[in-house]
Amino acid sequence: MGAQGLEASHPAARDFAIMGPKASGKGGKGGLLPTAKAAPGVQKSHTKKKKRGGGGGGGNRVPYAELPEERKQKIRARHEARTVKEGRVEAGAVFYTGTVVARGRQHGWVKPLQPFKLPKAVQTKMKEMTAEKKAKALENGMPDNFEAAGVIYMRMSDVAEGVKVDAGDTVQFRAYTDAFGAGACDVFKE
Repeated sequence: MGAQGLEASHPAARDFAIMGPKASGKGGKGGLLPTAKAAPGVQKSHTKKKKRGGGGGGGNRVPYAELPEERKQKIRARHEARTVKEGRVEAGAVFYTGTVVARGRQHGWVKPLQPFKLPKAVQTKMKEMTAEKKAKALENGMPDNFEAAGVIYMRMSDVAEGVKVDAGDTVQFRAYTDAFGAGACDVFKE
C-alpha cells in the first residue's frame, strides 16, 4: 500500500511516512515512523527518554570518612535520635562473632556464629523478628527466602568508621534490642 492509500484508510496516517525494509536507523526493520507532528490523540513512537530525578544522589558521593567534621556531627546526631526513637537497649558490653549474610546500602544481616551465647532477650527478639518478617513476606505474596531464624539486623551507621563490610565477611559486634527486633552495633571486621 502506498502513502496515498494509507492516508485514505486512516486519518492519522498523514503525519507518518512509510519506510522501506532497508531503512537505516535503530532497528532498520522499516515500518511507520512519525514525522514532525503526530495527529491529535496519536502518540509519537520515538521519543527521548527522560532521566529520572530525585532519589538518593549518586554521582558525586563523598565517602563518610572524607566528610567535614561538621557534617559528620549532624549525621551522628541524626543516627542517635533514631536509636532513641526506636527504643534501643544495648545488651551488655560483650562482643560476639558473626558472618554478614546480606548487605545493602544502608543495612545488612548478620548471622551470629554462636547464637545460643547471645542474651535471652536478644534471642527472643530474633525469633519474633524472623516470624514477623516471614509472615509479612507471605502476606505480600513474596517467597519465604528470609534467612531463617538466627540473623540480626545491622545498620551501616553502626559499622565502625572507615570499615567496609560485605556479604561473607566475619565481624565482631555488640547486640541490642529495640522496637523492631534485635540488631548489631559497634560492628567491625575481625
